Amino acid sequence: MTEHAIRFGIIGTGVAGGFHARAIDRTPDARLVAVCAARPELAAGLAAQYHAEVVPDLAALLARDDIDAVSICTPSGQHAEQGIAAARAGKHVLVEKPLALTLDDADALIAACRDAGVQLGVALQRRTDPNFRAAHNAIAAGALGRMVLGAITVPYLRPQSYYDSAAWRGTWALDGGGALMNQGVHLVDLLLWLMSDEVVDVQARADTLAHTIEVEDVVTAALRFASGALGTIAATTATAPGFPHRVEVYGTQGGMQIEGEAVVRWETAHMPAEGAQAGPQVATSGSGQQDAGPGADPRNIHMSGHTRIIEDFAAAIRAGRAPLVTGEDARRALAVVLAVYESARAGRPVRPG
Repeated sequence: MTEHAIRFGIIGTGVAGGFHARAIDRTPDARLVAVCAARPELAAGLAAQYHAEVVPDLAALLARDDIDAVSICTPSGQHAEQGIAAARAGKHVLVEKPLALTLDDADALIAACRDAGVQLGVALQRRTDPNFRAAHNAIAAGALGRMVLGAITVPYLRPQSYYDSAAWRGTWALDGGGALMNQGVHLVDLLLWLMSDEVVDVQARADTLAHTIEVEDVVTAALRFASGALGTIAATTATAPGFPHRVEVYGTQGGMQIEGEAVVRWETAHMPAEGAQAGPQVATSGSGQQDAGPGADPRNIHMSGHTRIIEDFAAAIRAGRAPLVTGEDARRALAVVLAVYESARAGRPVRPG
């Protein structure tokens, strides 16, 4: 730990809070100072593990002058209100996905952080992967030509016990959605980032087929981008564990396929010119890189993405630059997710807000 480490507080000590605490602990330029949660016994356990203090509530956390940044790891429906309070207290704000549950709340949080002069980052960690960043940069430089098609498939498991583990899970009021809002949103963000384009039209269907919950456990959507490119989304939390998510993007000069945490295919029509942006490394058979990915089974989530988010957020605070995933980035993914839900309910195409 460095002498001038960014000092964090965490609100919410469930699964996400534990990931953030471990990521902070693994980051030399960050330190966990205090935690608070609705269940004090959970806060006490997490605080003891990482030599932090327990505070009774968010107000007490925000009143401390030895905290620079707050990680918000509470139910999704509380993110905006708590983030706004943290910004007004002069704390930098790191929010677990999703940013908020409505665009109005997302806009209010973004505005509060801007007005307070604090950083707003969001834990959409897929795009922090160095290999995916190399792919993004090469695509942005034209390696695949004009983009024409993008697709994500999210075949995950979340058993009924996952939703039963907390009263807010699987509810519209606090979870905000199901397979897409909470699991698929990571891949929606990655797709939008790789395509470097805005979605202007969404046609969707959603249903609840295998769980006793309010929200969807299966959803499909067809997308149209501003450039004319098309896209598809398919997500579920109702299958067996171990299937990898897939992200595919194609242009007039080539394409890329991501499976789990690896780029499994990168093809371009021409050899890159000398000095051109290098593309991603492609996993080879037997390399061990082609696993199903951390989200396929909640038992197998690993820490690399969260750690990179914390490392980058701490660096962004020190440098006074934007983090890798900004509030505006997360808002774009949220707008697409909400448009999917609106289209599925209304049975008509919807333009994201």
